[in-house]
Amino acid sequence: MVKNHMKRLTAPRTWRILRKEETFVTRPSPGGHSMELAVSLNTFLKENAKVSNTTKETKYLLTKQSVNVNGKKKRDFKHQAGFLDVISMPGQDKHFIVTLDRKGKIVAKQISKSDANKTLSRIINKTPVKNKKLQLNLMNGMNILVDEKQAKDYKPGDSLIISIPGNKVEKHIKLEKDSKAIVFLGKHSGTHGEIKEIDVDTVTIKAGKETFETKKEYVLVTGKDKPEINIEA
Repeated sequence: MVKNHMKRLTAPRTWRILRKEETFVTRPSPGGHSMELAVSLNTFLKENAKVSNTTKETKYLLTKQSVNVNGKKKRDFKHQAGFLDVISMPGQDKHFIVTLDRKGKIVAKQISKSDANKTLSRIINKTPVKNKKLQLNLMNGMNILVDEKQAKDYKPGDSLIISIPGNKVEKHIKLEKDSKAIVFLGKHSGTHGEIKEIDVDTVTIKAGKETFETKKEYVLVTGKDKPEINIEA
């Protein structure tokens, strides 16, 4: 049985939470995101977006009003709010995207209503299914079906712009040299930069005056000449 809470002092370092004022924090339910890249909706609404003050207020928002995650209404205060999820509160006309600050901490970035109709995710795998289709497995837990012929163009490490709601592929962004990217795990987590070199397992990123190497699996490409979605906190 999964516990509802965990101690704040042992929570992932990526969580931007107050760790000594209270003992416990809401544990997110299992989902598409890893624990490092997701907090519960309760934590997100209270401590990141700051639209509720207590768990009781969060539960009121979820049951009496409307809180959508990637276009779908959620009622569970433990539901994940993960990296690049779009959290919308239509009743208050408030919209957020879950992103990382320059220290690699999960933060809420407020966005406009027009920007809340799409999100970005990374392809982590391709899986053959029936009827000459392939399933693109994304880092946020989404799965998207494409024709076998189309699938040849999609490679693990590439990114997709996805419509909300509907989960339709609006744009395919290839992982290639000179593209813009964000590092979402590791020592340089939260760093935005430009891809300079791509090796078998590593990517070289130039961020300002600094150039560094990181694992390819830690990099999400955000656009060719400029980011398709502004996720810089």
